Amino acid sequence: MKQGRPYPLDKERRVRVKTELAKNDMTISDLARAINIVQPVLSEIINGVRRSKKTEERIAAFFRKSREELFPSRTKKELADMRENQKESA
Repeated sequence: MKQGRPYPLDKERRVRVKTELAKNDMTISDLARAINIVQPVLSEIINGVRRSKKTEERIAAFFRKSREELFPSRTKKELADMRENQKESA
């Protein structure tokens, strides 16, 4: 039985980080090298399908932002709604 992602795709997180990357003329690969993390894991964290408070803090610190500015907290209801919306659009 396929379990799926532990967290739904969080487009807002992705947009916020992509905006910072664009401001700094960087790619996700550039950021991965700068903070010493493998790019696939970094992409999952940016997209919200994997959570790592420590890595989120490293990314935010790199851009001189607070963690919350780039990675908004989500309630269980928000996560459930996001998951449901993704099922509907699939």
